Amino acid sequence: MEIITFDNDLLGLRPFADRLQRFIEVEHQFVDGSLVIALSSKFGSGKTTFFQMWKADLDSRAKDPITPLVISLNAWESDYYGDPLFAIISGLIDRVREDGDSADSIVDAAKDIGWFATAIGGQIVKKVTGIDAVSAGALAEGKKAKRVATAQLPKDTFSVYESRKNAMDNLKKAVQKFVTSSEPKVLFLVDELDRCRPDYAIAYLETIKHIFDVQGAVFILAADRQHLENSARTAFGPDLDFEEYYRKFVHREISLPLISKAGYAKLATTYVDDYLQRDGLRNCFMSLDSYSVEYISELVGALKLTPRQIQEMFRILGHVFETSEDKRGRLKWCLAVGSVAMAAFKVGNPRVFDLLGNQEFEPLEALDFLTNLLEGSRSHWWFMLFLTGGGLKMGKEEKETDVLTQVGLSEEETEAGHLSHLGQWYEGWGHSSNRRFTQIHEKIEQILQWN
Repeated sequence: MEIITFDNDLLGLRPFADRLQRFIEVEHQFVDGSLVIALSSKFGSGKTTFFQMWKADLDSRAKDPITPLVISLNAWESDYYGDPLFAIISGLIDRVREDGDSADSIVDAAKDIGWFATAIGGQIVKKVTGIDAVSAGALAEGKKAKRVATAQLPKDTFSVYESRKNAMDNLKKAVQKFVTSSEPKVLFLVDELDRCRPDYAIAYLETIKHIFDVQGAVFILAADRQHLENSARTAFGPDLDFEEYYRKFVHREISLPLISKAGYAKLATTYVDDYLQRDGLRNCFMSLDSYSVEYISELVGALKLTPRQIQEMFRILGHVFETSEDKRGRLKWCLAVGSVAMAAFKVGNPRVFDLLGNQEFEPLEALDFLTNLLEGSRSHWWFMLFLTGGGLKMGKEEKETDVLTQVGLSEEETEAGHLSHLGQWYEGWGHSSNRRFTQIHEKIEQILQWN
């Protein structure tokens, strides 16, 4: 399901958007030049969706005098073209024209830089190959003669530098004139910066700093901070003081709010319908009652999976649980919950996924892991699932009761009011329960390998 407005938001981000807008309204008056804010949440945490919803909300309130003019930019899409300057300028021009306003001054300034760069490239090509690429190309049409007469390429290196500098200054003045005369402010939403090539990501930051450092312009950069740091170190070396470098560009770092328990429950409920069952398309072997959804939301919340990771988990489960109409909802409950756990671990903690699947999870380590992960006695419940499904490391002669004694748990304490006897756990797994996690591991690996 594509989420593009706050009306179908699963994470309740409207209050965060309103707070951010109020912050911008005040903060941009206390910086020299443009205000740059980094939305530095983890990759896959929902930054793109937030931008889509926020832009839709701001556009719907465009007549409000305090609502900024919003320009959406996808840095990764423009990475292919190699020049962040023209990508940003193009986004600005398109947005201005959408509102029926004139962008002629910006267009003309940008053409000067474009002509200058093309002319340099054309002369180099002509010198090397003997072909006049400019004459042969699209620039031969229209106003070529006029522009050639007024934009002769300088012949010495210093003049080349001076001409390019002047062209850049003219562009900056054109942008500044538009932004300062624009009411309300101009808000650039820059997405996917962390997916760009390192040199392009750095060039994007430098362009914002040097060309668009204009009072009234606001940039929100959606990126995983660690990815940007890696890009900067790739460009400038491992000894780069990234904190100081980043401070040159960004005035404030923010993060999307942490997902609440209610948010995880809403995600789980929504994705169950999206991925596990669809009339005429997919039947689910797992019983999709409220308790099943509760198990799912509990685990993904404890693992702090991002929305993108949860989607990947449900894509896996969709294939694991796919069955015929007559078998819908008939899967043994331990197999169902164990499969949910393994899909979640595959995405959020591959090490635990492999330990359980290979029966190498030491009992004490497993209990410590669950105790740190989950609240209260729920860790004991999940430990019993690991134990009875054959996910823990045990000696040949060792029994489940020996393991319970080893980790300091009695059978009654472990079940925490849910089930009273080991036999009920075995029944929940079905026959041959001692290798169930291995079987689930193999099935998920096969699904991911298209076997």
